[in-house]
Amino acid sequence: MSNETINIAVTINVSAGLPSFSYFPDGPIIVSEATDVVFTLTDCSPALSFDAPLISYVPTNASRDINAVVSLDAQTLTLSDTDADSETIGVQLVVVDAYGNAYASPDPRIINKD
Repeated sequence: MSNETINIAVTINVSAGLPSFSYFPDGPIIVSEATDVVFTLTDCSPALSFDAPLISYVPTNASRDINAVVSLDAQTLTLSDTDADSETIGVQLVVVDAYGNAYASPDPRIINKD
């Protein structure tokens, strides 16, 4: 049985060293079954690539059931969520530019529902 898939396009513009992140679709990500959340970089200026995300769990004793995989070309980040617990997960997407400068997003929320 395969996981449900949620696709999210991520556009990032960096101006004067400050990143602006936008998502389509926007809003919290609600998960009620095992799900792959696929973030894809689109129309970024300058050219950016994904790095490993920063993940936090609430409650803090929730199982660590998120697996993050960055594609070989670093343009796609897939978060596989087993939905093992009822929890809210904070995810900061991290991207880097050609010079090695890293930028972290405000954290999109993944909410696991029973």
